[in-house]
Amino acid sequence: MNFREVVIAVSIALMVLLLAYVIEAGGLGPIAPQRLRELAASYLLNTYNPWNIIQSAQSLEAVTAIVWDYRGIDTFFETSVLFISIVGVSLLFRGYREKAGISNRGLSEIVKTSTKILSPLILISGLSIAIHGHLTPGGGFQGGSFIAVLLVLLSVVFSLDFVVERGLSTSRLLVLRSLGLLGVLATSVALLVVGLLTGVNAYIFQNMVREGASLSMPPWFLDRPTGGTLLFFNVFEALAVAAGLSLAFIVLSLRREEVEEALEKGEWYE
Repeated sequence: MNFREVVIAVSIALMVLLLAYVIEAGGLGPIAPQRLRELAASYLLNTYNPWNIIQSAQSLEAVTAIVWDYRGIDTFFETSVLFISIVGVSLLFRGYREKAGISNRGLSEIVKTSTKILSPLILISGLSIAIHGHLTPGGGFQGGSFIAVLLVLLSVVFSLDFVVERGLSTSRLLVLRSLGLLGVLATSVALLVVGLLTGVNAYIFQNMVREGASLSMPPWFLDRPTGGTLLFFNVFEALAVAAGLSLAFIVLSLRREEVEEALEKGEWYE
């Protein structure tokens, strides 16, 4: 480590210590507002409120309730934008096919063995973040991103061939991405469709009972709250994000042989 690197490291450490001291001494003033706005107070009061079900999302996690219940339509369009961007990447690099046997053999056996141990833990952690998103901080996007990191790790450690040979081609990932988005769409209109079939008033993105709409998604599974639609939204969002980000990584990791084959076919110039 040279002198410049030492100076940078010491400067960062001093800055962190100084900032911590200023915060502890109250030099930045009150961090949180003294009085919550009425809208924020309403969210915090009713996110999980069995005594006021009409305004409640029956979720113990306020952020997820806001994202998928109170402002669910906004989140749906945000998810659609991400889906369209993934489709755009696929169309931009259309015409190529994954080829086996052109990558290197990956990293050392020590790294591969460590990755084999970590891979199940990463997958389980990602699934847990998604499935428990209505109970603890996290959700579908965070869990899906966590799972997508696993594909990146496997591609780097074992090679991209290792991933493709196990069926994670871009075409299959695009199908999974589409199924995730369709699942989000189906969940958002589920109660509306049931209402139309039974002659009962219901709304799009309806979760719990609302004024003038008596239908409700199941708020409990055994003795655990589900948040109604929130559990389904998180699961489908995780599927969509994991498949979409993985697809983008594979497409942006095109090998020379795959690019040349697509250029020879002339499909990039159609």
